[in-house]
Amino acid sequence: MKISRSLMEQILVHARAGYPYEVCGVLLGRNGGGERRVDRVVPAVNRERESPRVRYEIAPEDLVRIQREGRDGGREILGYYHSHPDHPARPSETDRRIADEGLSDGVVHVVVGVEGGERTSPSAWVFRDRARAVEEEPLEIE
Repeated sequence: MKISRSLMEQILVHARAGYPYEVCGVLLGRNGGGERRVDRVVPAVNRERESPRVRYEIAPEDLVRIQREGRDGGREILGYYHSHPDHPARPSETDRRIADEGLSDGVVHVVVGVEGGERTSPSAWVFRDRARAVEEEPLEIE
């Protein structure tokens, strides 16, 4: 997946600003010729109420609105991002459980580890339903 440095910085700023809670958002762009290129990042409100430090939820109505706005601009949802406050930038057991429920097949998830509200480290992952596996996705920051 390719993303500009400025768009990645938007994600990292959002992750630091939301600390110590998880933040989330949507990656919009174009998926052509086997290449995923993010050209818009849309922050979303984390609607998780019980455990927002370790989980996130994007409300269906927010997702529909973002998808509609993307489509109007000729974009599609390529994936999502969320942060892991004081945890590694890799899918958690909760992330894997949700993927196992069949809600993320082939979708890119950027996970941003945030240490102490300052240091950030992004990584990208793709969930594969058939293999019941999570694969690291090459993340090209241009």
